[in-house]
Amino acid sequence: ESSAASDVYKRQLYNIVDVFFAGLIGTDEQAGLAISFQSLFLFITFGFGLASALSALVGNAIGAKQDDEARIIAARGIGFGVIISLVLMVAAWFIGPELIKLVSTEGDYRDAGTRYLRVLLLSMPGFILAFGVNGLLQSQGDTVSMQRAQIAAFFANISLNPVLVFGIPGIWDGIGFNGIAVSTVLSQTGVMVYVAYRLMQTELMDGVTGSCFWPEKSTYIDITKQMLPVTMTM
Repeated sequence: ESSAASDVYKRQLYNIVDVFFAGLIGTDEQAGLAISFQSLFLFITFGFGLASALSALVGNAIGAKQDDEARIIAARGIGFGVIISLVLMVAAWFIGPELIKLVSTEGDYRDAGTRYLRVLLLSMPGFILAFGVNGLLQSQGDTVSMQRAQIAAFFANISLNPVLVFGIPGIWDGIGFNGIAVSTVLSQTGVMVYVAYRLMQTELMDGVTGSCFWPEKSTYIDITKQMLPVTMTM
């Protein structure tokens, strides 16, 4: 859970940057961003749970010298992450705006927050899969790859926000408020790609084939049992 808390702090750094640039657009956009993040956070907590589950299950298998079992769990865990990412994206599309209504009143800032959330949902696979893959890296003792990726993404977010929001003078006008969400989508997807690359370089993924990612009920149940307590705690 300490790792999950660290990931929360890193995400808050993202949020501080986003709120700053939203404030340059207007107070409605700034307030809308703040309330939409509360809604998104409830969904990405499943990523923290997935990281904890895969780290525990794969770590135990590695410790027991069951390398083939560890490899299968890792592959199926990634497949599981893809499935829940898609399910959560669909759920958040419908439930997210209702959650925003619970913490807001009618107005332009609520509308801005809802629009922002709808774009930000594209980052869901990036968050959840990056956390899940990080759990697999941690099970092998790699605690720095995710940190490096998040630090790089933080600075990428700082660079992308002004370009996507305000554009490049004389060349492009930018896309306004939604540019903040697009910046997060791009930077977090980059995190996912990097940690996935790091994972594929490890011995854990040696010999993994496409069939290893195929869903299997008992493995999914084991992952869910490990995932839900951390998710609910977060």
